[in-house]
Amino acid sequence: MSYAIDARPDAPDDWAAFARRVGSFYHEPAWGAALRDAFGFRVTYITARDATGTLAGILPLAETRSLTGVRRLVSLPFSYAAGPVARDAHADAALVAAARAVAAERGVGRLELKRDAAAAPLSEGLVRLSRYATYRLDTRGGEDAVWKRLHAGSTRRSIRKADRDGVRAERADDAAGWGVIARLQSATSHRHGLPAPPSTFFTVQCRALQAAGLADLYVARDADGDALGAVVLWRGARSWIYAFGATRPDALERRPTHALLWRAVRDAIAAGVGFDFGRAAPEQEGLVQFKERWGGVAHALAYDYWPAPSGPNVAARDRGALAWANRLWSALPAPVAARGAFLYKYLA
Repeated sequence: MSYAIDARPDAPDDWAAFARRVGSFYHEPAWGAALRDAFGFRVTYITARDATGTLAGILPLAETRSLTGVRRLVSLPFSYAAGPVARDAHADAALVAAARAVAAERGVGRLELKRDAAAAPLSEGLVRLSRYATYRLDTRGGEDAVWKRLHAGSTRRSIRKADRDGVRAERADDAAGWGVIARLQSATSHRHGLPAPPSTFFTVQCRALQAAGLADLYVARDADGDALGAVVLWRGARSWIYAFGATRPDALERRPTHALLWRAVRDAIAAGVGFDFGRAAPEQEGLVQFKERWGGVAHALAYDYWPAPSGPNVAARDRGALAWANRLWSALPAPVAARGAFLYKYLA
């Protein structure tokens, strides 16, 4: 079966509906536009159509550039899985071939397709890496059933502690609320040894996604109204994704993150959607344990590369060059690290 392929800088009108039927939040055209506007990535929307003109598959790509000038086509930056989604294997193969053609036409040296399922077919000429997983909570059965899936000695206890300490998780949609997550994320990223997203990514792009019903913000406050922590969710049609979370260091013992996530999970239950705690590498043992204690079950991800992956794509996060860079960045004075937000896009 043959398909008509098209590649353009803007998503066609029927893209969003197809993405909501078979894709994820990361396939939403508004997400690609946010990446373009926030970080200057060149975004391309590839479609496969059957003989009737009906969409049979979609693949969003963004062109990125490393600090050393290496160019990549990625589906997509800051997205754990936004690879091809298609009606059948033939349409999937046509999308991958089209991505290879775009890379060749532009002289881009690397292609990276992030897939949501390790069972997806591997296209000829690509190399697969399957070291990452995302952790999904089954929200079926209602709040009581989900509560029982949480770790009793850690997660449930921390939720109760936050409640006893008067921590309240509130949904926020104003500029002040988005300013809270921008400030807290800057400090949290610094502690973890990473550049933070620019504050305008939260106050402009994320807020616009929220206005479109595709993102949400929750802020944890104490009895005096002081912000203790905040989380950002991506709201997909069938699953919500825990995207960002940041807490004041002096508030950690009050468990604001647990109050925030439990509020977000309960809202997901009420909305009838799943909840995804996001990606982790196997060496990130503490992060994996946190997600599992929230009832997250590992779902393998498949990342397909051309040519074979190298450098940061395969590097362990707990040792070597990446760990050294993290230690160096966290040692910088906070004002200096804050001015390095422009480097965030190179983490893609």
